[in-house]
Amino acid sequence: MSEKYTQLVQDCRRRDRKAMRQLYDLTAPMAMGVCMRYSHDRDTAQDLMQEGYIKVYEKIGKLKEPEKVMSWVYRVMVNECINHCKRQEPLELLDDVSEEPAVFQIDPFGMEEVVLTLQQLPPRQRAVFNMLEVEGLTEEEVAEQMKTPVTNVRTMMVRAKKRMKELLTR
Repeated sequence: MSEKYTQLVQDCRRRDRKAMRQLYDLTAPMAMGVCMRYSHDRDTAQDLMQEGYIKVYEKIGKLKEPEKVMSWVYRVMVNECINHCKRQEPLELLDDVSEEPAVFQIDPFGMEEVVLTLQQLPPRQRAVFNMLEVEGLTEEEVAEQMKTPVTNVRTMMVRAKKRMKELLTR
């Protein structure tokens, strides 16, 4: 399988349209899933995905391990979504971390319901929730990517979980 990916990446580097389409077809379902989790609607998700693929095709020459193209495309999409969230909502400094964390479990809810609920959160809360709960990043890593203090990340996560719980239990 890794030989297949290596050849596909080499062909994409040569700007072979057929290979580029094949890469898109191979990764688009995963990419759309990522973009839907970070966006507030399907149109925005499609725009994010398009911007992400522009970066994929522009930067594929820098991919050092072609056999990891799937995880690389995933990371490009996540980064595009995070950057979009940072541009959407001005940074607010939050000092209040006195709120109790809301207990939140995805298990009893269907994935579609969770994604639709995520889309109702403000962009920065949605991004923090995704990075911590879905991507598995630490609070420090999220703070670094969002260029905000860790206390802000914690507060945004508390608020995101609280809002998600309110929306899902309606």
